[in-house]
Amino acid sequence: MKKLLLGLFSVTLVTACQKDATTHQQQRIITTVAVKNNASKISICHHDVTTNTWQTITISIAAWPDHAGHGDVRLDDQDNDGYVPTNKCGYGQMGDCDDNNAAIHPGATEIIGDGIDQNCNGMADDLPLGGDYQGGKIAYVLKSGDPGYDANTPHGLIAAPSDQGSGIPWAPIAPFAFLGTSDALGTGAANTKKIVDYYGDGNYAAKLCADLVLNGHDDWYLPSLAELNILYVNRFAIGGFDTNTNDIPNSYWSSTESDYTSAWFKFFNFGYQTTVTKYDSYRHNVRAIRSF
Repeated sequence: MKKLLLGLFSVTLVTACQKDATTHQQQRIITTVAVKNNASKISICHHDVTTNTWQTITISIAAWPDHAGHGDVRLDDQDNDGYVPTNKCGYGQMGDCDDNNAAIHPGATEIIGDGIDQNCNGMADDLPLGGDYQGGKIAYVLKSGDPGYDANTPHGLIAAPSDQGSGIPWAPIAPFAFLGTSDALGTGAANTKKIVDYYGDGNYAAKLCADLVLNGHDDWYLPSLAELNILYVNRFAIGGFDTNTNDIPNSYWSSTESDYTSAWFKFFNFGYQTTVTKYDSYRHNVRAIRSF
């Protein structure tokens, strides 16, 4: 009798375990199917034309093209960057202007010159004049027709955030020479090299710029006249210039000569530019720039 009961108990136990295993297997299958079914569903912000209201609904992804055609908005964050397109349902972190590219969303870093609005503020290449960049302040971004312009790679000028000196001569008192410096955009670096190569050590404008090491950059130079004019035009965005009409040292040197004894400078309070002897230091400031 005991053997019979023990056998029956064993059969019952095995049967129960088999049923339990079967139940778990069925649950796994159901869960897998559910996940697959959910993967084929997306949330959208839907415009109900009958009530003229916007509602968050779930649809089959296969039905999306029809909804897209009349202005509905996908809310499933297709690029997984944490943002969804702006929508009238007020759903999620809104503002993504390209939900197929994870590098494009509010707060993303803007890339200068590529024509793409990475940070979704409505402006492409919007690093503003005066914005911090590569050791200084953005002073200018080259445009088509400028020397050195590249449609695929942005280039431009960066100004040091403050002046490198005040009451500084263009060159030591002697000996003077005409070095053949240029007034054109893109020539300030070559001008500076010519000046420093000729005059060597000393406390003068080009040397101050050439010796400058600032925010990890050591390729600063004294701007040409055209580059100095750009600094003047954008002086308030860049900041730090002496523009006080009641302050005598409110002019800045360029690296451009007029002749062997004189060089060009510009007043930054009202924009007048003229020449003066190279060793004149009474009114002149120095602001270094570099290229990017």
